[in-house]
Amino acid sequence: MPTYADVVADVLAQSRIEYIFGVPGSLGSVELIEAAAKRDIRYVLCSNESSAAVMAGTYGILRRRPGVCSTGVGPGAAAAVLGVTNNWLERAPSLILTDRYSDAQFRSLERQRVDQDLLYRPITKGTFKLAEDAAAVTLRRAVALAMEGRPGPVHVDLPYDVMLAQAPGSAFLPAPDGERHVARAGADHPGLRAAAREIARAQRPVLIAGLQVNRSGEAAERALLAFAERLGAPVFASPAAKGTMPEQHPLAAGTFRGRRGEQALLDKADLLILAGYDPVEIFAPGGWSHPQPVVMLDEVPHLADLIRPRVEVVARLADSLEVLSRAVSPCRGWDTEEVESYRKMCRAPLHPRAGGAMMPGAVIRVAREELPDNGILTADAGNHKVLAGDIWEGRRPLGYHSSNGLGSMAVGLPAALAAKLAEPETPVICLTGDGGFLMRLGDLEVAARERIPVVVIVFNDGWLSTIKLKQDDRGFRRLGTRFGACDFVSVAKGLGCEAARVESERALKDALAQALASWRPWVIDAVISPDGYA
Repeated sequence: MPTYADVVADVLAQSRIEYIFGVPGSLGSVELIEAAAKRDIRYVLCSNESSAAVMAGTYGILRRRPGVCSTGVGPGAAAAVLGVTNNWLERAPSLILTDRYSDAQFRSLERQRVDQDLLYRPITKGTFKLAEDAAAVTLRRAVALAMEGRPGPVHVDLPYDVMLAQAPGSAFLPAPDGERHVARAGADHPGLRAAAREIARAQRPVLIAGLQVNRSGEAAERALLAFAERLGAPVFASPAAKGTMPEQHPLAAGTFRGRRGEQALLDKADLLILAGYDPVEIFAPGGWSHPQPVVMLDEVPHLADLIRPRVEVVARLADSLEVLSRAVSPCRGWDTEEVESYRKMCRAPLHPRAGGAMMPGAVIRVAREELPDNGILTADAGNHKVLAGDIWEGRRPLGYHSSNGLGSMAVGLPAALAAKLAEPETPVICLTGDGGFLMRLGDLEVAARERIPVVVIVFNDGWLSTIKLKQDDRGFRRLGTRFGACDFVSVAKGLGCEAARVESERALKDALAQALASWRPWVIDAVISPDGYA
């Protein structure tokens, strides 16, 4: 007779879930794996629970449905916290399913007893406990909540006695066939009329795209591009929104993250139009530093009080952008040469000084030259990520992934694995520093075992470069920031991947071409100058 594990798996199948990423525990995980397999949901054994959560979140972003992570009780749930926090601040839709003791066991046992509800409450949109009287309803609510408004992780505890209990036929609810209508915004929306008036008064507006454009879906992405081309203003994008307007487009001004160089263009603007821009994307500490009036278009209210918009419209982004595309006239204050001049300045690090060891900017340029336009890049935290965010040319929506809200190391490689599973025919490259790579070596075994052909480029300079530069700036000794010599090629091959060590642009180009053509997991150990970020 079916159990409530079958009820859980049934709801996941109805929600078009294809994978569960996890490290199983000895309680309900076992039942979940078996029930999911009967419904053709593939369980991917990960190297650790944090990687599993990151994979679920990245998959959720790309597939626009919740990715699923499963962990054991206590230590398994605790080990996933970094990945879940990344999903929370990256607005990545995901379900975090954790084993749980029965209520009777939880009251009497001390060992491995963790209040998982309390653990996850600050870093999820909601946390639930499965019960026999509403199992399917609870799971469906969790799936819906993960996608509503700002997407994000939702936690569900799976008590062992419930998962084992026999489930009557009435527990298996059919997929809902009711209609769900979300309010739409039309030309008569007072906020959009106010926004159109504000835009009409501006001579030199700038459009800034944020992560909610991608999270909202393809209609919003298309509407943003149409609005930008109608307006004819420069377009910046947050790191999570890179490529929403392809960055080879003449209006694309590159990444918006608050660096000093951006002021060369932004200081000339007399209005900032924020489309789906989340305050979590403000990179520089200290808040918002732009004095221009702001028109804010989003699908959730701005509650942080960091940005004080003159006009705020909370409505479906695709609707808002489509209405404004029809309402506004092309702006007349921008000279296309101003945007191109700024773009040239931003591209300067792609051609670092000649001679000596290979420079990080050269690695990024070669990767961009070799990765097809439809390819996906993931970037782990570190100076290389900051540089890549600034100079990587995004040529498609959802083609660039990194940990921006949390800014965590050890995210780039599991994100790359999930991206390749989400889009099997799409080439995927991961950029990682040697420090972040050392944290996630076990993921190479996953790549080899599951035959996930990602290409990992390790920026190998032997240092935690971001911290080393801070020590140098403050006149401190370089303590706690140096790695020993590592033979990454041997390690990668020992875990079942192909690998090569390169020390020049030519060698990197050849290795990348070979790796992308091989359809096997690859590691390229790129030796770069230890002073490459100075």
